[in-house]
Amino acid sequence: MSQPDLEWLSAFPSLAALDDPATRAALGGAQIVQLPVGHMVFREGDACRHYLMVLDGSVRVQKLGESGREIVLYRVERGQTCVLTTSCLFGGARYPAEGVTETPVTAAVLPLARLNEAVAASAG
Repeated sequence: MSQPDLEWLSAFPSLAALDDPATRAALGGAQIVQLPVGHMVFREGDACRHYLMVLDGSVRVQKLGESGREIVLYRVERGQTCVLTTSCLFGGARYPAEGVTETPVTAAVLPLARLNEAVAASAG
């Protein structure tokens, strides 16, 4: 069986340091995507189905106020993941805010099933 291409892990040193073959195989299920400026990564109320790990660029996580005004909660940049996504994936909740790209973004996207495999492998 060939080794998955995990070059993208260089943006995440703590993940790159994991040497468990099962964890690395699960992380190998990530797809590298290019997202243009203004791309809606997730919307409020969406189900969480993927774990997005930003390799380059910036995603703005925001909430729309009652007046329709955007309230910026935080930004996700190189080597970071979205706190809301992590919370939603592990808590089985829907997104309470939205995420939109501020710049062109390159990201590793790991399907929920592969994330669960990686977590189970690292816990074992």
